[in-house]
Amino acid sequence: MRAWVRRALWLTCAPVMLVAQPVDGVPAPNADVVLLTMGQGDAVWERFGHNALIVPREGDGTPLAYNWGMFDFAQPNFLGRFLTGDTKYWMEPFSVPETLEAYGRGNRAVIAQRLALAPTQRDALARALATNALEANRYYRYDYYRDNCSTRARDAIDALTGGAVRRQLQAMPGTGSYRWHTRRIMQDDLPLYFGAQLVLGVDADAPLTAWDEAFLPTALAASLRRVELPAGDGLPARMLVAREDTLVRAVREAEPTRVPSKLPVAMLVGAGVAGALVLLGRGAKGAAAMVATWALVCALLGTILLLAWFATRHVYMANNPSVALVHTGWLLAIGAAIACWRGRVTHGWRTLMRTLLGIAVVGTAGAALAGHAGSALEMAALFLPGHAAVTWLVDREAARRRAVGGALAR
Repeated sequence: MRAWVRRALWLTCAPVMLVAQPVDGVPAPNADVVLLTMGQGDAVWERFGHNALIVPREGDGTPLAYNWGMFDFAQPNFLGRFLTGDTKYWMEPFSVPETLEAYGRGNRAVIAQRLALAPTQRDALARALATNALEANRYYRYDYYRDNCSTRARDAIDALTGGAVRRQLQAMPGTGSYRWHTRRIMQDDLPLYFGAQLVLGVDADAPLTAWDEAFLPTALAASLRRVELPAGDGLPARMLVAREDTLVRAVREAEPTRVPSKLPVAMLVGAGVAGALVLLGRGAKGAAAMVATWALVCALLGTILLLAWFATRHVYMANNPSVALVHTGWLLAIGAAIACWRGRVTHGWRTLMRTLLGIAVVGTAGAALAGHAGSALEMAALFLPGHAAVTWLVDREAARRRAVGGALAR
């Protein structure tokens, strides 16, 4: 079983119907240090791209592709580790031909950037990666933004250059933020898109430098083209990337470069949910069921957000303004649902529902004014219509109670 899983997850590559084609006339990497950058794949974990470093092995000089993207669904407690941010990934070398064949089979583009490193630097990297690949050293805690296959390759190259890569990339502005790139790449998968928007905190909105943006393999490849190495090790000052070749071309749409607003979609979904709550909330018992259901959904989501904030190692899920929209305070609304069921909705229950709605509105306004309008308004469009719908249901049942009471008084 483990052998099958390892092959299925090898290089995070999944078989697809289309097959990419190798580019004729491109020589295979040999004794050079080469950064391979792979384009998007079809699986969720392939959408951000991938990369690997090709370094000649000590001794016989055989080129090996060192890949930090290895993981295994069959690992003990894989899901629990993933949810809590304690993911266990590892680095492993593969042969260059099978690496290129795997990505060609996965219909994923591959470019090769040959780095202008001195022989001493190349040998030092070969020793460092061979040591990293040992069983005692190969595992690390994967983080999508701060410690992944791309940042590991970036850091390995930077170490060889005495920090020259970091110094130059930190001085270059990147594009957008972690949230912006997540929205850009996930825009065609609405559940994942809105799920990421909900759980990411405001720290994910901070502008990136080119160094930070190198968490994306394609961004790292683009940034390295601008890095210049100083003279040393018997070599003059030179550009880090000496040559760039396309080894595999993919037959797929280009990676999106902009983020269209999903606010209209969010408004449509939110209005649809609100309409369903009102439609199914006919009568006292229907209203009670809808208020209780919505309250439980909001409380559950709020609990997840709080756990992600305080009980996991996901740094960018902290400081999340979405907790104003969904939180455990919604459990109090179950009391209003019970009051609807019994036909005893009082002014106090109406005030509670309006307070919950008001917290959501104020929280959204605060996040928008603080510079996080994009995500705040999309989340508000999803949840505020539902909040307003259940508040209206409770108001309706209160009005019905007053009407019945007035009729009895007469």
